[in-house]
Amino acid sequence: MIEVSETEEVKEQEEITRELKEETKDIKPSDKIEFDNDELSKVMAEMKRLLLEGQTDKGHNTNVRKQTVIRLLHDYLVKKLKEKTGFKLREECKEKDMVFIDTEVKIPGFHKVKNVDIAIVHKRAGPLLLISVKSLMSSITNNFTNVYEEAIGDAISLHERYPYLIYGYVIIFPTEVLIRDETFNLDYYEGFLRKINKRIDEQDKDKKYERVSMVVSDFKAEPPKLTSKHPSDKDLRIETFIHDICEMLKERYEMLKIIKY
Repeated sequence: MIEVSETEEVKEQEEITRELKEETKDIKPSDKIEFDNDELSKVMAEMKRLLLEGQTDKGHNTNVRKQTVIRLLHDYLVKKLKEKTGFKLREECKEKDMVFIDTEVKIPGFHKVKNVDIAIVHKRAGPLLLISVKSLMSSITNNFTNVYEEAIGDAISLHERYPYLIYGYVIIFPTEVLIRDETFNLDYYEGFLRKINKRIDEQDKDKKYERVSMVVSDFKAEPPKLTSKHPSDKDLRIETFIHDICEMLKERYEMLKIIKY
């Protein structure tokens, strides 16, 4: 019997490592990105404008349904991810580039394909980091349970398929609904989000995310701004979200030398 010293899987992993080292040698990501509250405030001001503009007499919001409101937060996160990692969008990449940032992607889960907002993908190894971006701007009490259950289902499905995946979840709430009076308890929702935050490693619970961010905006302020009261848990704050998930990416895939900072 011939004794094989290396499996094909190990050889492929070593080849991917060599490709990543070659690809990232010229990447120059930001060493440190200070959180710019004014920049996010401008994003929320534009979100407010679209929320007011899209409201109809029938009670629904056309801009929320078309996802033009949440798209602003989505684009902000993509910009910050590019600055932090130094990676380019897929359409900006050259043929030789193996790692890229993609948006509105379909990722095969354990049971079915999942639609994910933002991804860092390796052409051969698959998704390394994903971010889902959600909003609850009205009918919050009625909709939170469905949104929460969907979040857990997505985390389980994708972590079962990709145990080492870094998965982030960002959800934005208003302190008060802009158009009509609604009563809701942000502390209550924060408690539930805390339960699915901070998945430590591949052996931790699949239903948890590596990092959850609960963004709470006072849209009635001029300009709109983040609140200091919610969330009270610093590990749910947006201010450190990008930094945290990129550090996790660096640590979990350290052997691949993907990110240099």
